[in-house]
Amino acid sequence: MNAAISVGGSFHRQSRVFRARRIGKSLLPACLLLLFSPLGHAQDFPRWELSGGASYYLVGRQPGQTITTTAHGAQAGLARSFNKYFRIEGQFDVEFSNRIFDLTVPPPGWIHYNSKLLLVLVGPEFVYRKPNRMFSVFGHYLTGVAYNRDNQIPRTGSPTGLAEVPAVTGSSWLNAVGTGLDMKFPHQVSFRVLEVDWMRSDFPNNPHSNWRFATGVVLRLGEHE
Repeated sequence: MNAAISVGGSFHRQSRVFRARRIGKSLLPACLLLLFSPLGHAQDFPRWELSGGASYYLVGRQPGQTITTTAHGAQAGLARSFNKYFRIEGQFDVEFSNRIFDLTVPPPGWIHYNSKLLLVLVGPEFVYRKPNRMFSVFGHYLTGVAYNRDNQIPRTGSPTGLAEVPAVTGSSWLNAVGTGLDMKFPHQVSFRVLEVDWMRSDFPNNPHSNWRFATGVVLRLGEHE
């Protein structure tokens, strides 16, 4: 009798475990759908955010130099939100200055002139925002590539205003850790008060730790207000 009860109890426990597993397997797709689908939330966050603005690039002290160099330019970004707190961010920067990264030593009597820097970055971004609050804070880790074009002209100037020797170019992996603050306005518009990133590049014989500051406008797309 006891053996029969034991066998029966074991059978019922196995049945409950089996049913629990079936329920879990049934709920998993639904949970994933709620997580990644915009219908799974009250839609109090934008599915897409398109940003654009100005950026300021502060280059760390270069090897053998006692000065730091700076550049300024434009930044554009696109972010895809999966829920209220997580999104994937992509950014593109173009920076301009006479001297950014020294990829070569100019000949005697020559100087760096009209250099360019391109940045392409992508990575995860975490957002802290509350309903009906004006400000949201974000932090991210981005990785990508940097491309630099180093031009030189005679110190006395170029008759055409263009470089007279072939430009030296280089590329590098780029990693960035940063944070920022957005101010929300009506009509699906936000003002990016400030974004600050610490960046690490590794151009040949010229590794750097750099800072980037950016500000601009953000368009919140797919949000129900």
